[in-house]
Formats: sequence, C-alpha cells, structure tokens
Amino acid sequence: MNKQISQGIFDYTLFLLTAARGCVDEPHMYGPLRLVDAVSRIVDIFSRANLLQDQFLANLKKKIDEKKLIVMESEDEFVKFIDDLIATSVEEMKRRMVGRS
Repeated sequence: MNKQISQGIFDYTLFLLTAARGCVDEPHMYGPLRLVDAVSRIVDIFSRANLLQDQFLANLKKKIDEKKLIVMESEDEFVKFIDDLIATSVEEMKRRMVGRS
C-alpha cells in the first residue's frame, strides 16, 4: 500500500474514532453528519491515490461536500438530503446490477 493511502486510512481511522467519541456528548444530529462526511472522506482517499475512478462516487462526494452542513440550518432538510443520497445510490445500484446475474 502506498504512503498516500496509508496516511489517508490513518487519518480516516482517527476521524472515525474521534467521531465515535464525539457522538457520546455531541448533539444527536452530529452522528449522521459524521457518517455522511465519512463517505466523502473515503471516496477522497481512494480518488487521490488514483485507485478509484467512479463518476457516480465523485458526484456523490461533491454533493455531500456542498450540502452536508445544511444540518446546521435544518435537521429536517438534512434528513431529506440523506434520503436523497440513499435514493440516488439505490438507483445507481440497480443500474450497476443490470446484466450481473
């Protein structure tokens, strides 16, 4: 594994550990925010190492990075945002499954 990936995974691991600890005392919506942010971070790690060339995931990361902080304005809008991310991802999963069986 190259140094860039190792460092990225180390940083990601530390992020997840501190997120887990933060969930103990932080407002309840920070947990979902941290999980959504984790998606963006893992896509970023592999994209920067040129190990991931997936336009859907790149677009998903961009959408997450642009809208994740909406949680600070409206919890309801943030939940709708997560629901949209899931719906979009399920549609992509269906698209990718065509012809795989």
